[in-house]
Amino acid sequence: MNYRSTARTHCQSAKDLLSSGTDDDVLLAALKLRMALESITYDRSKGFAEDLGPEAMKTWQPKKLMERMLEVDPQADADATLSFGEEPSLGETPETMQLLGTDHVLNLRTLKKHYDALGSYLHTPTLAQIEQGKVHDFARLSQRCSKIIDALDTALNSKVWNSTFAIRGVMDCSECGSTIRRRLPKDMAERVVQCWSCPASYTMTEIEDQKVRFEPRQVRATCPKPDCGDESYIWERNVERGNSWPCDGCGSKLMFALGVAVAPSDKP
Repeated sequence: MNYRSTARTHCQSAKDLLSSGTDDDVLLAALKLRMALESITYDRSKGFAEDLGPEAMKTWQPKKLMERMLEVDPQADADATLSFGEEPSLGETPETMQLLGTDHVLNLRTLKKHYDALGSYLHTPTLAQIEQGKVHDFARLSQRCSKIIDALDTALNSKVWNSTFAIRGVMDCSECGSTIRRRLPKDMAERVVQCWSCPASYTMTEIEDQKVRFEPRQVRATCPKPDCGDESYIWERNVERGNSWPCDGCGSKLMFALGVAVAPSDKP
């Protein structure tokens, strides 16, 4: 499906409906714009299909989809300007650059600001809302629709779109075996990435030649029993007061308190 073309069609329909000024047409314009916000976000997600995972790709909520894209690439909703030029020699900056255009991305902030607000108008007011005088303000809705159209026009009129520039890294989680796919933007020396299937987390760092390294983020905890002293490695996300684990050395149940202590029960 050509989501970008669909977004354009919905956006144009909304413009035509708003021009009539009737309340019913304003409502229909809101519906069309809500669908346009979905379509343009779905279109953006195509470039992240392998990285997002099958469950994320099933969601119809554009905010959640964009949040997932931002977990993969922190610059997934950032604008990008593309230029090209001939290098004087390998690795040297070109003396002149030819502008291709700017990819204006409909960002998470815009989705959060408008998507749910539109949805509130697409439901009949409840009795309680009517008693409280909370009826639909169609003039205000029309103003919001106009702002959304401006944002959509900016994105849809981009000469280039769905550009992504980042170093990609793939690994199997050492805790659960799930595949972790993340991107490291050029302006980031490192970033913390989370496994979506278990508590594991890693520091992702570029090493050389666009290769990356994933370092487990763990803390070392020593069994406090004098006759043991075995060391456990706990994922950083599990370091929380009250969390417990069995000591591999003596079998005692250890837990995080103000420090590392033997739990009241030694049974793992």
